[in-house]
Amino acid sequence: MSLKARVKVQETKGKVLGVVCPECGKETAHVVLTNVAYDDESPEGDVQVSDSYLTIMCRGCKTVSFCRESTCSEDYDEDGQAVATITLFPSRIARRPPLSDLYHLPPELQRVYEETRSGLMQNLPILVGIGIRAIVETVCNDKRRSARDLAGKIQQLVDDGFITRVDGDILHDLRFMGNEAAHKTKAHSQEELNLAFDAAEHLLDSVYLLPQRAQKLPRQPRKTVRNP
Repeated sequence: MSLKARVKVQETKGKVLGVVCPECGKETAHVVLTNVAYDDESPEGDVQVSDSYLTIMCRGCKTVSFCRESTCSEDYDEDGQAVATITLFPSRIARRPPLSDLYHLPPELQRVYEETRSGLMQNLPILVGIGIRAIVETVCNDKRRSARDLAGKIQQLVDDGFITRVDGDILHDLRFMGNEAAHKTKAHSQEELNLAFDAAEHLLDSVYLLPQRAQKLPRQPRKTVRNP
């Protein structure tokens, strides 16, 4: 921090930002709750950098998160307006809210899921590829599949009725992606990883979460069939 740096608390009343909400999974209006600004100048005084550290709250779900809004006197758009760079904490992308009812997952599986999702938010493609494979293997281990390798464990999930054959084929694709990330350090595209993560979430939903939700459905009495 230079001698000319200044830190000050700014008025926030009425300030609203349109950013992605970590819970809603889409861009929503966020109210600025607090704003601490930091201004600095280069020693020559010709370049000024400004960072505002904001506490923000989604107007919809009321989730509170944090944001840094940065500007530089050297960066302007075609209209002569200062270009602001917004960094969100925690990191997030649109249309990727976390699964609901995660507490129904085994603790190890919940941790792997959350770390993989965090990597997806922060654009860490190699780690995400490895994490998606780890989700599949953790499910197989939790369901006590005894095959020697992951391919055999996936097949056992299919044979035992936990997933359909089509789902099994998709999990094999995830296995290959994870192997390429781990052994060849291959970074898959954001689109590929989003689709793969969709498949991983579908696995968790069908094996763990949906059966838990189904327990809340009203139970109809079954007729007893008696042999004559």
